[in-house]
Amino acid sequence: MRLLVLTLLLVAPLAADAPPGADPRALWEGWADTRFVTTSAPCLKPADLQEQLRALAAKHAGALKLEEVGRSFQGRPISMLTVGRGPRKVMLWSQMHGDEPSATPALLDLADFLLSRQDDPVARRILDGSTLYLVPMLNPDGSETYERRNGQGIDINRDALNLATPEGQLLKALRDRLQPDLGFNLHDQNRRTAVGDSGQLASIAVLGVAGDQALTMTPGRARAIRACAAISRTLHEFIPGAIARYDEDWSPRAFGDNLTAWGTPVVLIESGAVPAGMAFHDLTRLNFVALLATLHDLVADDLAGHDAAIYERLPRNQTGAWADRIAHGALVWHPRAGAPTRADLAFDIRRSDRERAGCAAPRPVSTLVEVGDARFLGGQRLDLAGAEIAPPLVASADAAAAWLDEAALARLARLGVGTLRLHGEPSLAVLRALDAGRRGGTVALVRVGADAPRAWLDLREAPRAPASRTLGDLADALGGPAWREAARGLDDGALVARLTTGARFLPGTPASFMVLRRAPGGDLTTTTVERIVLDGLEPGVQP
Repeated sequence: MRLLVLTLLLVAPLAADAPPGADPRALWEGWADTRFVTTSAPCLKPADLQEQLRALAAKHAGALKLEEVGRSFQGRPISMLTVGRGPRKVMLWSQMHGDEPSATPALLDLADFLLSRQDDPVARRILDGSTLYLVPMLNPDGSETYERRNGQGIDINRDALNLATPEGQLLKALRDRLQPDLGFNLHDQNRRTAVGDSGQLASIAVLGVAGDQALTMTPGRARAIRACAAISRTLHEFIPGAIARYDEDWSPRAFGDNLTAWGTPVVLIESGAVPAGMAFHDLTRLNFVALLATLHDLVADDLAGHDAAIYERLPRNQTGAWADRIAHGALVWHPRAGAPTRADLAFDIRRSDRERAGCAAPRPVSTLVEVGDARFLGGQRLDLAGAEIAPPLVASADAAAAWLDEAALARLARLGVGTLRLHGEPSLAVLRALDAGRRGGTVALVRVGADAPRAWLDLREAPRAPASRTLGDLADALGGPAWREAARGLDDGALVARLTTGARFLPGTPASFMVLRRAPGGDLTTTTVERIVLDGLEPGVQP
């Protein structure tokens, strides 16, 4: 079956608008069965990559050249694959930033795809017409810890002039030695970057990189722009509306800009949001399909069949136009305010790529990105018209209380406690809860001295089951009815301030809040707590 799939990939009937000689749909559908690297890109560590490279070289002994071309700052090998025998020289490098891995497996998949079918006309055209120099992981130190920068803490992509990093020195030396006709600089961008003002996230952004501040249109840059048009045309059917044009501003320290200036025009591909309904590995699949189709057309006719106008019409990348969740339409309480005011709360649920890919335990945390008018932000909207939003409750407890364990903390979260102030030295159970670290949907634990002022809701025993879901009954279950005497005569604003110790909603802080529904004519204590969100998630709800 595998051999049949391999045969069909390049001989399937062409789609009506497919680039000549390659069928993107067949490539897309066949990739899952024929890809060489099955590890999801964020999970592929440097040692794993070296093992995959050795296996690939053994599989295609004599047809593929594998060489160690340098070492990282921390001494890890940096490898290059050479594939093909033709005059058109193309250099492709990935993971210059350690936390931008989507294209790394695609380069090995590409090499294996070509060498596994050397008698196929399309594969033979690429192999006969070009020599490909593939550097799958330029920054193995950053990849090991999944960080942008290298082992020196330097951004390699801003080291083109200073050349202070061994990785930057290597890339410059390879370009000077090989003199490629075209380069592909493969990155990942912020996964919340939008396609213009469309309200849709960008899964792929491309750029025909300029070599000077004037954005001069040289023949090489025109070729790079045609390559971008080919990528856009190839991928449109898989991610319609999710392809953008990257920021075109001249960056004098960056490698792409300087390689173009030095004579190697560069195509930038930035992988972004995981397409709706797809898995993280589909970003790798998009790179594979785009690169294979574009390389074929490059050697066939220098991409003459691709109109630069397609590239020019691409909407620009837009940052700051998206939030994962938007609580919209409610009135928001602020400390010391006499009444709530109209405001949206927009926030992101921050999860690492490795969490998304399944090779790290989920520990999402949230960040408020807007407090106010978020009507123009794209994202999932939570319609809260007619509701009120208040910060979660703040409570105190003795840190060594016998009843205080992980199960009790879960109950506190469901009662609306966002912060628990722990007075004194914590018990072993609480220490374990503290060591678990912050994660969405749980109470934030704050250690304070035994003599520190205690919150209005002072827990002297385990919380009881509330009589109802009204704010007053939740507070009774936490601190007993004594708090009501202290609340006598306070207006709603003062009551919110006392129950939450003056917590405010500010961008950059976790998204923790209560959604309240007030009964006609009722006061704040009789409002129903409709929803509790702690650090972006509802208690007990898995991300």
